[in-house]
Amino acid sequence: MTLHRSSDMLNSNKKHSFKYETRGQLVEDAHGGDEMKYLTRRVLVAAAFVLAAGPAAAQQKTITWITHPVIYDVTGKGELLKKFTEETGIKVEVTTFPTDALAQRIPAEFIAGSDAYDVVTMANFWSERLTRYVEPLEPYLAKKPVSGGIEAFSEGFVRQFRIPLTPEGKLYAIPLRMSVDILFYRKDILEQAGVAVPKTLDEYYAAAKKLTKDTDGDGKTDIYGAVYQGIQSNQGLYDWYDWAAPLGVDILTSDGKKAAFNTPQAVKATEMRRRFVAEGLVNPGVLSYSFDDAISAMAQGKAAMSIMFDAYWSQLENKEKSQVAGKIGYAAAPRDPSVSDAYFGRGWGLFINGKSKNKDAAWEFISWLTAPEQQLWMAVNHGNPISRPAVAAHPDFVAKVPVAPALTEALPRARTMPVSAEFVRVQDILVKHISAAQAGTVSARDALAAAEREVAPILK
Repeated sequence: MTLHRSSDMLNSNKKHSFKYETRGQLVEDAHGGDEMKYLTRRVLVAAAFVLAAGPAAAQQKTITWITHPVIYDVTGKGELLKKFTEETGIKVEVTTFPTDALAQRIPAEFIAGSDAYDVVTMANFWSERLTRYVEPLEPYLAKKPVSGGIEAFSEGFVRQFRIPLTPEGKLYAIPLRMSVDILFYRKDILEQAGVAVPKTLDEYYAAAKKLTKDTDGDGKTDIYGAVYQGIQSNQGLYDWYDWAAPLGVDILTSDGKKAAFNTPQAVKATEMRRRFVAEGLVNPGVLSYSFDDAISAMAQGKAAMSIMFDAYWSQLENKEKSQVAGKIGYAAAPRDPSVSDAYFGRGWGLFINGKSKNKDAAWEFISWLTAPEQQLWMAVNHGNPISRPAVAAHPDFVAKVPVAPALTEALPRARTMPVSAEFVRVQDILVKHISAAQAGTVSARDALAAAEREVAPILK
């Protein structure tokens, strides 16, 4: 039996919960990072409270897992966890929080030295500053390897959880729910226009020019060649990287100590996005578009192409909500053919809490849940994005998931973003300058140079 504690349940139970009233922020301390101060005084007090009043220590053959509600949902809301218990005798108790709450709760638990959660799920708030609180996984892999070995996962996805971000970096998590950017395009519109599926960024631009049309002759554009997410936020930066990564652009060096984004290739990607806006090849207002806006433009038939995370496909194929269901094609994103690890990918990994008293059982759960059989089940039945390239070729996956051919090419060539603790500040600076360049108020070259100068002191 699986016990699922939702955030609402916890917040209604004063004995086992607390609320964060302010967003967390990582700050440097006076000891050069030897000791870490997280969040604000309220969160530190909350952390102490968790230690004193958190969930009871897990009993033998019981482990606790803190995760996102969507990730719990794709297990069939616990259906898979029951199967795990039947096979291993290990029960799993689950607590879920949305991303922002997890980003505060998990560091607070770590600081408190809490063993309340054996298995921890982290995504873009994972950084090298948390390595002291979670278990390196090489000893576990040596003792009981995951199915097929770690090389059976997309190396780009695995690298997100290595410190440093190299194939030799120490591994701290196994990828569970990961997405990679691919090209979404209207099959019917490209066919009618005689336009081939673009394979490079230059071809993408040329195709967008041909596909931007006034279809009813009233002098107004009805279908734009493409749509992107231009909002000045992390979503906008991710979308910019969908264009820059396939040109071989890194944001930081692998050790996170220097900016790597001020390159001719990054200038080209940024300038290309400006041209799409200036020439009217993307929807008006695109510089404020989030991913919801971009998906809506595609779903309403107002855009012919977009480069987005593969997980979005289900929204466009929903016949009740999308006007273009059945009309969308999927391919690997346009890239420089000389670039191998070309496709930006990101997602969630499973970690073992360093204070867990059930580490072997936690590893048993992590290796089981990320095995190909479970990945396939969650993908086919609940649309969970996969992290194993071999699953993309499975007949059941191919039959049910239309992005399968695109993933076959993209998953082995995934590229990750930095996980530096300073990356939030870097991100805010970079997206500010990129947004100005996309709007045409400054050149792409000058924007990236200014961002590099502003970022440099942060990374020292």
